[in-house]
Amino acid sequence: MAAVLEGERVDTCVVVGHSLGGAVAVKVGRLLPDAVSHVVALDALHYLSLFPAQDGSQVQAMLRSFSEDFPAGVRSMVVAGSPAGTDPGVKDAYFEKMVSVRQPAGLRSLEGLVRWRMDDVLREVKQPITLFAVREILTQEAINRYGDRIRIVPVDLGSHHFHRESPAGTAELVARVVAG
Repeated sequence: MAAVLEGERVDTCVVVGHSLGGAVAVKVGRLLPDAVSHVVALDALHYLSLFPAQDGSQVQAMLRSFSEDFPAGVRSMVVAGSPAGTDPGVKDAYFEKMVSVRQPAGLRSLEGLVRWRMDDVLREVKQPITLFAVREILTQEAINRYGDRIRIVPVDLGSHHFHRESPAGTAELVARVVAG
């Protein structure tokens, strides 16, 4: 993403990322402090089972569970990202899409995420960061941990994939950030 922005000579932008893309957006903000004016994360950065960085044994345990039964690991992620009342058909559709990721790409993405040292990167990012988090999934512990560095805005637009479930509502949220 940073290479594309540099290649296109983008001199100012807001970077938006969902889930793992939220981590990517933060990293792009760190890499391009003069070009990125704001970072927006869509239901990302607040999952304390992934952040802060885990120790080696925790990382290995998580990766082992996914490598032994990738579909079960993916199913648990879909369930964790689905508030009570989420249509089972919607959860099944997200599961099918996510479990279809070719391997080892899916495992390597997860490994990169759980090894990422978000706290270290957050100390270096100067731009404002806004997180739109599913209200029912957001925990007070995450607010306490990151609320002084990340503007956390609870939303009621659906599940972890609310940007797909409510694209107009998501666009309004991002447009407000862009407008200042």
